[in-house]
Amino acid sequence: MPEKLRSKKPRRVPTSPNLTPRIATTKTPNTRARPATDSTTRPQKSSRQGSSKTPKATEPEAVGTPGIMLLRLLPLIALLLMIFLLDPGLPFRAFTSLVNALRGEQTSTPIFSDPETIYIVEGAEDLPSISELPPPNWELTISPVYTREIQYWGDAISLWSSTYRIQPNLIATLMQIESCGNPQALSSANAQGLFQVLPLHFTEADGDHFDPATNAHRGLLFFGELLAQANGDYTLAFVGYNGGPSRMFLPPDQWPQETRDYQFWASGIFEEAELGLDSSPTLDAWLNAGGRSLCNQAAEEIGLN
Repeated sequence: MPEKLRSKKPRRVPTSPNLTPRIATTKTPNTRARPATDSTTRPQKSSRQGSSKTPKATEPEAVGTPGIMLLRLLPLIALLLMIFLLDPGLPFRAFTSLVNALRGEQTSTPIFSDPETIYIVEGAEDLPSISELPPPNWELTISPVYTREIQYWGDAISLWSSTYRIQPNLIATLMQIESCGNPQALSSANAQGLFQVLPLHFTEADGDHFDPATNAHRGLLFFGELLAQANGDYTLAFVGYNGGPSRMFLPPDQWPQETRDYQFWASGIFEEAELGLDSSPTLDAWLNAGGRSLCNQAAEEIGLN
C-alpha cells in the first residue's frame, strides 16, 4: 500500500483520562439506582434506631404506672382487710344477697338452715322455758331407724330437742351409741347415765347424776357448745364429745382409734336417719360390732324384756 494512503489513515484520538471520570462522577451518581439502595439499607437503619429509641421513651411510663395504680388502690385494700378482720362472712353474705336479688328471691332468707344450735345453747346455764322460745324448725319426732330402747325415750327426746335446740335425731344418735337408752350405764372411765357424762361436767347442785333429766341437761349443754365451736358441723361435734374439744380440729389421722370409730358410727347413723330410711345399715353394723350387748343391758334396765 502506498505511503500516502497509509498516512491518511485516521488517527485514533486519545481520550482524555480526566474527561470520562468527570462525566462518570457527575452523571453516574445521579443516574444510579440509589433509591433501591436506600430502600434496602436506610429503612433497616431507621427501624433499628426506632426500636432502640421507643423503649427509652416509654420506660418511665411502664415502670411508673403500676406504682401509681397501687398507691391509688391502697385505701381500697385497707378497707377490704378491715372488713375481713371484723366480719369475715360479710363478703359472702353480700354476694349471696346479690345473687338472690338477681334471681328475685327474698334476701332475708337465712343462709344457714340451722343457726339456733350455735347461739342459744352456747355457755347456757339457766335455760329459758320452752314457752319463751320460738318453736324449732324441725320435726320433734325421732326416726324409726333407732332401736326400741331409744324409741322408749322418744317423748323425752322431743322435749329435750325443744329445750336445748338440738335436732332430735342428733340426741337419739348420742343416746344410741353412749348407753343405748340405759339410764344407769357406767363406763370404766366413770362416764355416767344416758349420755355418759363425765363427773367434771356436773355441779354440786345437780344432785343425782344418773337422773335422766339431769344427765340430759349436762350432756346436751356440752354437745350444744361443741356444735357452736364447730359452727354447726355435727361430725366434729361427735369427735369432741368422745375425744374432747381439743381434738375437734386435729387431722383425722391424729384422732385416737376409738374417736375415729365413734365419729364413723355416729355420723353414719344420723345421716341415714335424716334420709328418712326405715332402717340404718350403719346402726346394724354397730349392733353386730358389739352394740347389741349394750342394748340388751338397757332393755333389761328399763323393763323391755
